[in-house]
Amino acid sequence: MLKSNSKIDNRLSLIGVVSDTPKRRKSPNGIEHCSIWLEHHSEQTEAGFKRSASCKMAVQISGNQLIQKTQSITVGSKLLVVGFVHAHKSAKGFSQLVLHAEQIEFID
Repeated sequence: MLKSNSKIDNRLSLIGVVSDTPKRRKSPNGIEHCSIWLEHHSEQTEAGFKRSASCKMAVQISGNQLIQKTQSITVGSKLLVVGFVHAHKSAKGFSQLVLHAEQIEFID
């Protein structure tokens, strides 16, 4: 049986290209947020076979420490985002996985 460590159980790193214009807002308690869509395409090996892997994932960037980096994010920016995944529910009740960024790096 694997031991659980809640601090590291929910980690995701994803490299991709920003596909939509970043959306910025400020919460009622003054926290700044930036939402982006990150599109990923790669070739992976699974069970000894090569396969194409692709996804488009919503990314939430929050807080003063990371929000400064978002000023340079534009459509086409290539990023490495590391964080945790959380399900957000829409007004219609649909669930969507969102990557909540804890680290962001620009990739040339």
